[in-house]
Amino acid sequence: MVSVSRRHFLAAASAASFTSMTSLGRAAEANDEIRVVVIGVNSIGSTHLNGFPKIPGVKVVGACDADSAVLGKRAGEFDKKFGYKLKTYEDLRRVFDDADVDAVVVGMPNHWHGLATVWGCQAGKDVYTEKPCSHNIWEAGQMAKAADKYDRIVQVGIQRRSFTHLRDFFSEVQQGALGKVKNVKGLYLSRRESIGNPTSPPKPLATVNHNLWCGPGSTKLERAKYHYDWHWFWEYGNAELGNNGPHILDLCRWAIGAEEFPTAVSSVGGRYVWHDNGQTPNTHLLRYEYAKAPITFEIRDLPTATGKRDTCDYMGLSYGIVIEGTEGTYLGFDTGKVLDPDGKVVREITGNTGTDGGRQLHRENFVKAVRSRQTSDLNCPVATGHLSTALCHLGNISHRTGQAVSLASLPERIQDQPLMTDAATRMTDHLAANGVDVATAAVELGRTLMIDPKTETFPGDEAANRLLRREYRAPFVVPEQV
Repeated sequence: MVSVSRRHFLAAASAASFTSMTSLGRAAEANDEIRVVVIGVNSIGSTHLNGFPKIPGVKVVGACDADSAVLGKRAGEFDKKFGYKLKTYEDLRRVFDDADVDAVVVGMPNHWHGLATVWGCQAGKDVYTEKPCSHNIWEAGQMAKAADKYDRIVQVGIQRRSFTHLRDFFSEVQQGALGKVKNVKGLYLSRRESIGNPTSPPKPLATVNHNLWCGPGSTKLERAKYHYDWHWFWEYGNAELGNNGPHILDLCRWAIGAEEFPTAVSSVGGRYVWHDNGQTPNTHLLRYEYAKAPITFEIRDLPTATGKRDTCDYMGLSYGIVIEGTEGTYLGFDTGKVLDPDGKVVREITGNTGTDGGRQLHRENFVKAVRSRQTSDLNCPVATGHLSTALCHLGNISHRTGQAVSLASLPERIQDQPLMTDAATRMTDHLAANGVDVATAAVELGRTLMIDPKTETFPGDEAANRLLRREYRAPFVVPEQV
């Protein structure tokens, strides 16, 4: 098997010379047992540990995690449930060096998705990587190049792509089932709590190999809670927008058949009420310009009002999408309903959503493609996952290159964008209900960024283009030449 030290040499070889080398990662044939290792098993990875063994012809043979306590717990749970012991790894590089592994599942934090996928492809493994597809836009391109060069099957875990009822319905929408689509609204309105402030200088958990956990990112530790709260720091996470946004924005993009980058992005947002050291917005509005129809996205992590423990909704929907057409409106997420212009329900959109939030159908689709060796069999290959994840990155870049302005001045500043003005009114009312003094508060007004969909860059905008990729911490570097 390709070793980590050799990987740098091999990456410099020509694609032609790799034809035979990548065959070291055997192509699974119809009756072969597919041997899987799940990398990152603390959260979503644990569901993959339980889901993949249920697919005929698949055997989960190992688990990998930089936290020995988590690894031991998950391995013990697996043994008790499935009746055999997993091989355990602390370092994902040892997984890639293991000739007895055919495929890996990347359930690690966001900042690892790109590099783990590239390394997996170079080592001849097929890869199922969780959303978001990447930590930044540039590395998603490297993931796609690696999958192509080494003839690997790479699925992105945006699992609603495996819902045939949504596929069929969105095809109808594109053919005029709702009339002309005026706009698509994405919603993620789900209450969270503050992460607080560290009361003393944070230290890594004693059970964690902190260097490995940080990988491409900084080893500086700023959060009080080691696991999960990394989502709200730019070094590792991509805000709520990159956390749950890939699922929602994928539905928005899918609904209108947008198979390219938007031509512009704008944003408004901030972090309110919580007096903590999280870096990312807990309230965020986005707009994406597409010729077919504009997409907006609303994120709110606060309750409906101070002291409540509920979530907001729009038209009765807390998370999902609203497609507004000239002849009807669709509201839904996994399933949905169509309303006529008078607001009457005229149709239900339902179908098989499988188990585990649809992930089991998506896992089965991945296995099908691993056996066929046809990327075309995948419901969410890198190219598809990248376009939806990129919307999250584009919105965050708008936010991070913006400026703080008076919240009271916002209506005037965005008056040329009616959809954003409407959403901003709801946002302002929501903040006021949560005790924010809207007369004196500030909001981060993201820059409206023009985008070249062909080059996936911001023409002439150096500041925005710098955020298309990151600085990697050696030796955990996504290579220029995969």
